[in-house]
Formats: sequence, C-alpha cells, structure tokens
Amino acid sequence: MSKVIKVPRYIKSVFKKLNMLIIKKQMRFNAAFALIILILTTLLGYLSFNMISNAMINHASADSLELIKQISNNIETIMIGFDDISNGILRNEGFDNLVKMHGQLDNEHKRATNGRNIEDILNTLTKTRTDIADIAVITNIGEYITSGETKPLTTDNALAYYAVRRFKQSKRDSLWIDTYQTEVATTGTHTGNKLVISNMKSIKGENNEEIGILMLNIKESYIYSLISDIKIPDEGQLYIVGKDGNYVMNPLNRIQNGKVDYVKYELYIQEILKQKNGTSIKNINGREYILAYQTIDNINGIELGWTVFGMIPIDVVTSGIDSTRVSLYKIGLICVIIGFGISLLFTRFYNAYLEKSYDKKHSIIMERERLASLGQLMGGIAQNFKTPIMSISEGLDELNNLVVEYEKSIEDGNVSDSMQHEIALRMKKCVDNIKPYCSYISDEISTVKGQAVNFNESTDGSFTVGELLKNVKILMSHEVERHHCEMNVDMKVSEDTSIKGEINNMTQVMNNIITNAIESYNESGGKIDIIFSKKGHNLEINVRDYGCGIPESIKDKLFKEMVTTKGASGTGIGVYMSYSTIKGKFGGTMTIDSEKGMGTSVNISIPLKG
Repeated sequence: MSKVIKVPRYIKSVFKKLNMLIIKKQMRFNAAFALIILILTTLLGYLSFNMISNAMINHASADSLELIKQISNNIETIMIGFDDISNGILRNEGFDNLVKMHGQLDNEHKRATNGRNIEDILNTLTKTRTDIADIAVITNIGEYITSGETKPLTTDNALAYYAVRRFKQSKRDSLWIDTYQTEVATTGTHTGNKLVISNMKSIKGENNEEIGILMLNIKESYIYSLISDIKIPDEGQLYIVGKDGNYVMNPLNRIQNGKVDYVKYELYIQEILKQKNGTSIKNINGREYILAYQTIDNINGIELGWTVFGMIPIDVVTSGIDSTRVSLYKIGLICVIIGFGISLLFTRFYNAYLEKSYDKKHSIIMERERLASLGQLMGGIAQNFKTPIMSISEGLDELNNLVVEYEKSIEDGNVSDSMQHEIALRMKKCVDNIKPYCSYISDEISTVKGQAVNFNESTDGSFTVGELLKNVKILMSHEVERHHCEMNVDMKVSEDTSIKGEINNMTQVMNNIITNAIESYNESGGKIDIIFSKKGHNLEINVRDYGCGIPESIKDKLFKEMVTTKGASGTGIGVYMSYSTIKGKFGGTMTIDSEKGMGTSVNISIPLKG
C-alpha cells in the first residue's frame, strides 16, 4: 500500500501567492494592451471624423459658390432686361423731342396732349409688365409724367423726390438706386408695400443738354418672389447686399430691405463687401457658417455693386456624419475586444519579455537623468519668460484700447480720416513692439523642446558651432548665474563651422559637462572656460573649471562604469552618457584631465563634416 505524501501548508501558501502575483502582472499587461488599442481606435475615429467632416464642408462650400454664381448671373440677366427697357424708350424716335417740347408749351391743352403722347410711349413697353411699378419722365420743371392710369398730384414737385435728388447728386447719366420706400403716391399704388428699385437715366437733347430724367421703378416684391423661391441646401439663407452695406433684399426680414443693419452681422458683411467673390467660414453668434458670395459689379456698364451671398450652418452640413462616427467607434470597440483576447496569448511570453526589457530600462534611466537635468533648467527659462510676457500683455492691453477707439471713430462722423490713420499707425506700432518679445520666447521654446525629445534619436543632419553655443547659453545661463559662476567662451573657429549629427545630443553633452563644472565649486562660484578650436580635420572643444577636481580613485572608472562624486545625490550617468554619445553618435573622442583641488579639463574631439 502506497503512502500519500502531503505538501506542507506554508509551501501551498507560497505557491498561491506566486500564482496571484503572476496573474496580477498578466492582467495589468493585458489591461495596458487593451488601453493602447482603445486609444488608437479612438484616435482613428477622431481623425476619420475630422477628415470626412472637412471633406463635406469643402464640398458644400464649392456647391454653394456655384449656386450663388448661378443666382447672380440670373439676377444680372434680369437687371439687364430692365436697363434695356429704359434704353429702348430713350431710343424711341421722337421721344426726346416730345420731352423737350413739353417744357416749352404754354398752352395747357397742348401740354396735356403732349403728355399723353409721352405716356403712350411709356405704356407701349411697360403696360403688360407686372414686374414694373411704373415708368416716368421727370421734366426740368419737376412735372412727373407716368405710365398707368393713376396720376400724381399736380402740386407735387418731382425734383424733390428722394430718387431724383440722389440722381442729381451723382452727376451721372445713369444710376441704379437700391431698394427704398418711394414717396411717389402713384408709384406706391402699384407696389403693395411702396418698396422699389429705380433705374435712372438722363434724357438728352440734340446738343447733349439734359432735358429730363427717365425713371423706371421695379417692384421690390418681384425681386423678393424670385429670391424667396430659391432654396439653399442644408437650411441655407440667401441675401443681397448693396455696396454700402444696405440690404437690397433680405427674404427672412423684409423690414430690413433698403436699410443698413450691422447690429448682428457688421464684421462679416464688411469682409464680404471687401472680398466680393469667394467663400469663407465665419463664427456668427457662436455658430459656424459657410459663406459664399458673388458681386454683380455693373449692368451694361452702369455701377450696381450688389453682392449675392448665402449662409449655410456647418452643423447642418455635417449632421449626417454622426452615424458614421458611431459606426467607427463600434468598430473600435470590437478591435479592443479582439486585441484584449490576443493579448492573453502573449502572457506566456511575459518572463522572456522581462529579460529583454533590461536594455529598455537602461535607456529609461539615462533618459530620466537627462530630463532631471532639463527640469533644473526650467526654473531659469521661466524666469527669462517673465519680462517678455509682461511686455506682451501690456502691449495687448494697449492694442485692445486702440481697437475700441478705432471702432468708435468709425461710427463718429466728426472723426477725420487722418485721425483714423493715426490710430491705425499706433496699432501697428504696438504690434511691432510685441514681435521681438514673441521671437525671443519662440527661440527659447524651440531650444527647450529640442532637449525634450528622445536623447537616443539619431539623424543624419548637421548643425553649426554658433547654433550649439546659442542652445548652451539659453539652457545654462540661468544655472551659471544662480551659482555665481562666470562662463567665458573663446571662439577660435568660425561660428559657421558645420558639425555632422544631432544638435540636441551635443547640447546635452555640453550641459552635462558644464553642470559638473558648476557643481565642482560647491556653491562658492568660479570661472568656467569654454574653448572652441580646430586641429587638423577635427573640432576641439575644451571645458575647464578650477574647482575641487576628481579623486584618483574615480578617474580610472569614469568611462567604464557609472560612478559619481556627489554621493546620494548623483547617479554617475552624466559623464558616462556624454562619453558614449561622443563616441557612438559623433565618431569622436572624449578625455578628462583633472587634479584634486586644482580643477578639471574635459577635452572633446569631433571629426568635422566634409
């Protein structure tokens, strides 16, 4: 009969704990892997959403511009037709003689007969037109001879009408007058809301003298019916704005027609009128819109200056992408689940992975040392930022006040152009004052950013001695000053001397050496000499301090292992890493001469590019 061997309880407890540790490690590994997959799929979904959204916006912008161009062309054709009617009347044989004669007849009966002859010519072209309110001749004595059955009061002086005064003031032979409310009673009876758009033309005699004015009044309701029937996709809105920013046609609010309303849209309307043609994206009252616009400059050579523009809300354009985004995230979730399952298969290789991770951990330790050194420099960089940031802030405050002052000057009719130019000049001066500080901060950020990248990166690029020295001064000047040291540079080569390799690697080497030189004085301060020279085809860099020096017991180990003279506060990585960098990444050599109590000299020799 065989004997059953019992395993002691404490052994079972040890194995149980070991198994639990392994399971926990495996679960952490699996969770990390799943998290990476989740982040990647989320990022993929975000990028995909942006790409699709941008494509839809670009497509909508192009379509909107084409539609606006088509609408503009149609309106231009319609307005040409109205102008042709006026020109047809002026070309009518005997029309100018009838107008000229009307002002010369003294007999009331003959004047009435002559007026009816003029009316007959006007009615011939306009009697069946429903888009024209009326067409009239204004004589030089202010008589208003109009088409249609309704006649103005004989007591009216047509020369006092708004449109006639505008035409006279323009001193042109032809003029378009944007939407306005007519004060001519007879015209108003044919419109419904008294809003018209007028085409004004001078009637010339044989000697090219003005013998009267031809006035064609187009119903605003006709243009409104054309515009209101046009539907812009994606809940878009359509408007027509005159050259002065007045609404020629606002289908959503006809009360604004003929008026300037900048209360809501001042900035973007001004920009549209300036650019005339194209598309843009603007944030209006917290909502982004696609703006497409086209300007009708003239009709038959007569200035019109109407800008047709449409507004399409971007959130409506991209609303259809929501379902796509949901689908992408579903796919991403599936990928996470699959990735989590796959990660379970890798857990059996976990122990082998730990052995191979030694080199990676070694690199991480070196990187931490570099980042710790960089962290010490950040205090100095922050101090350097203080003055330029305060100067930029003060400049922006002044610039903001000037913007407010400039906006007020625009609304104030008593402010001259020269005063506005003076304000603009002061604004430019503020910008010019801010630029140097921005440039200084940019240089500092670029240098610090370069030092923050992976130290193990290697490129085939190159840099100059001047660029290296600039980086070193930016990163180390505060540290040198804080420890009451003096850094002297003796440049025996041209600053344009080129070095092959990555500037961030060499900068870190110099920072490590200079930091050691600073610490060699034990807070008492002293000189640090940096000499750049050339020996044959090699660049020689010598960094010398006159501090405590390196003990003999340490010197022989400097390039063989990580040793330090700083006790618990040091790691010994700095010198070892610098030596490895010079040798491995620059193909150079690094030596150290030191005598205890007399100082240390670090000598670097690098083959020059070429």
